[in-house]
Amino acid sequence: MDPIPEHERTPSDSHDHAWRSGLLAFIRSPWILGTLLGLVGVGLLSSLSLVGGCQSGGRRAPVQPPGRTRPAPLATPTRAVWVARFHYQYPDDIRSIMRNCAALGANTVLWQVRGDGTTAYYSRIEPWSSQYDHRDPGYDPLKIAVAEAHRNGLRIEAWINVLPGWKGPNPPAIRNQLWHARPDWFLHDASGRRQPLGDFYVILNPCLPDVRNYITSVVRELAANYDLDGIHLDYVRYAWDTTPNARKLYPRDPTTLRLYRRESGKHPDDDSHAWDRWRALQITRLVGQIHDCVRRYRPGASLTAAVWSSPKTGYRDYLQDATTWLRAGKVDAIMPMAYTESAERFEGFINEYRAVASRGRIIPGLGLYKHDTPRQVREQLGRCRSWGGDFALFSYESLHAVAGDRNKRGTSGISSEKRRLRQMRLSAALESVGRGFKPE
Repeated sequence: MDPIPEHERTPSDSHDHAWRSGLLAFIRSPWILGTLLGLVGVGLLSSLSLVGGCQSGGRRAPVQPPGRTRPAPLATPTRAVWVARFHYQYPDDIRSIMRNCAALGANTVLWQVRGDGTTAYYSRIEPWSSQYDHRDPGYDPLKIAVAEAHRNGLRIEAWINVLPGWKGPNPPAIRNQLWHARPDWFLHDASGRRQPLGDFYVILNPCLPDVRNYITSVVRELAANYDLDGIHLDYVRYAWDTTPNARKLYPRDPTTLRLYRRESGKHPDDDSHAWDRWRALQITRLVGQIHDCVRRYRPGASLTAAVWSSPKTGYRDYLQDATTWLRAGKVDAIMPMAYTESAERFEGFINEYRAVASRGRIIPGLGLYKHDTPRQVREQLGRCRSWGGDFALFSYESLHAVAGDRNKRGTSGISSEKRRLRQMRLSAALESVGRGFKPE
């Protein structure tokens, strides 16, 4: 492995400058002396978001520090690849990924930096992720990724899981993670019970203004300190997929109920449709807040979102109102996760969005992991070509070896079948992209 250059070991000077500026503004706020002693851990950090110019109603003039590279605009067409946090670990992993994405003919990398309330970059807000054992690895993966993406002619959008606060059946081993530090920010039922841990995510409650401000502060940290071309949002919904009866149970904490009554004059049981609309609105407010933050701290950067395969199902089951975000200009593009082996179903999903948001940018998301034949890859990319050429491939792991392959205990690697499928998908994608998706 190559030695790690010194410039890849430390966060940027602009990071420290942004932090000092935010802290000074925070200290000057009139209510600080009365609340400072009660703020600890991520509570303090969330309060910093309130002075960052990104809170609701905090729209201000854009900030563009001198010396920063301007973001590349959303490409036309966009040829994107999702790279998950488990796909990379060391600097050489990052370099290989960027070279391979460029060789595929992609022009955009959706690079995951936040998964479960932990990060894969130098953060002053959240702890390091589990793939780094919650410790500073001695280099900044995102700083390297930005440099390598641009070196290979790629745009890079920082991909964040927006509402997940933790994942897995056991609590985090680190005490400064949100599960321990801010238990009140998670979903609670009417009896005060928190959404239980399991194999899937547990999520933060977007109905709470403090939660929306906190998440926006994470985006602000990214936008202010890295030369990103965009921010990419995922899990911008009530991701209660595996919690029984969750849509009826959550959130019913006293603060949420008080806010709902203040705005609507109702209790959730008075009008189920109004309760659904209000809960969906809180996510839309969060998206709008993030939009304003990106525009202020990274002018010209795009804001995109991965959304449920069907807009109707996304709203019915997860209160995700993605077409409203798109029509209102709060996101520059949505990427429906139309993951299916069937070209007909794939086309049906995308046409659902096209029917209700015809003037917005809809970038089809392909679930390559579901494709077992070259024909499936070619047919779906062919549909994308007929719609103008936009596509996003989920995911890099379906095409190439990843860091996670090295971490499978008791095995020397991956199965021969998985290697065969990767090679088949890669060959089919290269053939399809070369046929009709020429680089600009």
